[in-house]
Amino acid sequence: MASVTNRGNPMTNSMSSGCAPVCCPDCGGLECLCRPRFFSGQLLTEDDLNLLDHYITSKNKLHNRYLIGWGVVCGMNVVCDACDGMITVKSGYALSPCGDDIVVCADTTVDVCSMIQKCTKKQPRDCQPAQPGGPDPCAATTEKWILSIHYDEKSSRGIVPLKNTGSSSCGCGGHASSSGCGCGGSTKSSASKSCSCGCGATSQPAPGTTGSVQCQPTVVCEGYTFQVCKVQPTLEQKPPLGALVQRFTDCLTALKGLVSAPPVGNDPQQIQNWCCAIRDNLLNFFADNPGYACSIPSQLAVMCQSGADVQTIKQEVAYLLAQYIKDCFCAAFLPPCACAVEDASVPLATITVSKKDGSCRVVSICNLDVRKFAVTLPNLSYWLSPLPFAQNLRKLLSSICCKPLVKRQVAFGEQANQFRARIVDEPAGNDPLQQTRDFSEVIAGVFLQPNQTIDAQTLAYSILGLADEKGQPFLSPLEMSHPLETVIASQIGLPFAQAVIPSGLGRTVGTSGEPTLDQSPTAAGTQRKGAAQPDATSSGDLKTELAAMRAQMDAMKKDLAHSQEQIDKLNKRRNR
Repeated sequence: MASVTNRGNPMTNSMSSGCAPVCCPDCGGLECLCRPRFFSGQLLTEDDLNLLDHYITSKNKLHNRYLIGWGVVCGMNVVCDACDGMITVKSGYALSPCGDDIVVCADTTVDVCSMIQKCTKKQPRDCQPAQPGGPDPCAATTEKWILSIHYDEKSSRGIVPLKNTGSSSCGCGGHASSSGCGCGGSTKSSASKSCSCGCGATSQPAPGTTGSVQCQPTVVCEGYTFQVCKVQPTLEQKPPLGALVQRFTDCLTALKGLVSAPPVGNDPQQIQNWCCAIRDNLLNFFADNPGYACSIPSQLAVMCQSGADVQTIKQEVAYLLAQYIKDCFCAAFLPPCACAVEDASVPLATITVSKKDGSCRVVSICNLDVRKFAVTLPNLSYWLSPLPFAQNLRKLLSSICCKPLVKRQVAFGEQANQFRARIVDEPAGNDPLQQTRDFSEVIAGVFLQPNQTIDAQTLAYSILGLADEKGQPFLSPLEMSHPLETVIASQIGLPFAQAVIPSGLGRTVGTSGEPTLDQSPTAAGTQRKGAAQPDATSSGDLKTELAAMRAQMDAMKKDLAHSQEQIDKLNKRRNR
């Protein structure tokens, strides 16, 4: 079986360019999985069955980590408890950064003060500062601690095997404690991991024995542990650039030190040495950081020809670097894989505690500052539930699709076109942005003429090549190139905008006299004139249109000024 080793390319590396080396990761990297295959008459061993178990669990973790993301999915609300120094974590479900399922089946009481006491490092007596007589001036201060939850497993239900393997003891222990000090690390529950991380939390392997009678656990129970970590005061940091911007910036930073300043003067030997030094640097750089332009090595091979001047060399170097920068820009839009995880805990809340009079007491709890949420479709639906958009959209769709089509009485003029053999016009041109411009023009045309109804009947008239009373086609060639977009903009987009935009501002989209969401757009179309969309040349000259737009702008300014006066009056009444 061939193996593949990933190279440390800041542009094409699957890991994020900002990944720092991790001494003791809980998880990280992608694992190529193999699933077992069974056949009749096969002798099954524990390796075969454990391989199946490993495949299923690893596959679930892979999907959770890379497709869903980690964080609190639901519940796990941290609230105060009746006892001092205690808090209660409500039942809930979370995904760890490693993709493990963390399920809190019932409300759990957590002794936060005991965990803080274990995490606080005590100084020796001879190192204690001198305490003056009187109360401690720092005794009444408060501290902030972050409560996190960590995935944990416990082996259980040990039995004596028929065949002595001598691989484990009858204790079947070796699991993490129920609480501990996080402090940026994590408690290791697997005995196979020998390194120690965290604030004094180390893995404890099961005590092995050499006796002839051994037992093996038959059940692995999934659980969790809680950890606390003190919030350290840090200096003011710059806001993060974002993963995409940071990746592009790191890709550019790799160019540092490759190109030196050109020599002073026109000495051919110095120019040749300068060019060859840059060429060697670029050869090594592009060998370690290959991009998408495969011709760069051949271009470097013909670089630094005898007699080349400084300007030519500068142009060649600038062109090669520009190709690299272009590749950096394009690679930045490819999402990288996640970094290795050093701490697989999920932060839940910030707990403020007070140690006044020598006793620990929980003062307040904040569940929204450090909590990591898993962005799932149910969560998005819940967060967007206060907005009426989804409900209004459902009403619009039901008014179009669930009510009978009302026959519209329209007077037709002379035949504008023959029967359309193509039905829908194909967009012309190969400009990649032409479709976007056409879509914008379609939306603008619908919103600037809100009194015109464009529905299924209008589309049928245009397909038949019919014309209105004035001999104009019902739909323009541009609208026939985008029939679905035109109907959606007229039947859904326009009424939706009229319902969302205030009446004063809504004059730009014709809210005056328009139907509400409860009124069928099809039925409302019968109250309008049966005219089709007029041609741009028949709507008046440009000066008239500009004057009408200025009048609309003046009316909008008056409405805004009136609204501001009303707001000022309400503020004055409130301040009295």
